[in-house]
Amino acid sequence: MENHDFLIKLSKHLFWDYNIDTLNPKDDINLILERVFTQGTENDEKEIFKFYNISNIKNSVLSIKYFDRKTLNYLSIILKLPKEEFKCYKNSLSENPFGIF
Repeated sequence: MENHDFLIKLSKHLFWDYNIDTLNPKDDINLILERVFTQGTENDEKEIFKFYNISNIKNSVLSIKYFDRKTLNYLSIILKLPKEEFKCYKNSLSENPFGIF
């Protein structure tokens, strides 16, 4: 029940295309983090940091395949992680061999 309570606290627009009852915060962490950090509010982010430990957040965001530049820079700063460690950064370089990011 605690898991469901956590998801209900997040903005409804984040998961408009999902049945929130079928989402599992543990299994769907990448989806949840991607949605909150790209489309969520400050309150959504606060809920994320209350629910997940910082280590889980860091590991998950590093493995997400796409963040826009602004979100990538923001996460790099608040989580104190080099942009180069993010999978989405590595993917953007392979798609853009000239390194313009």
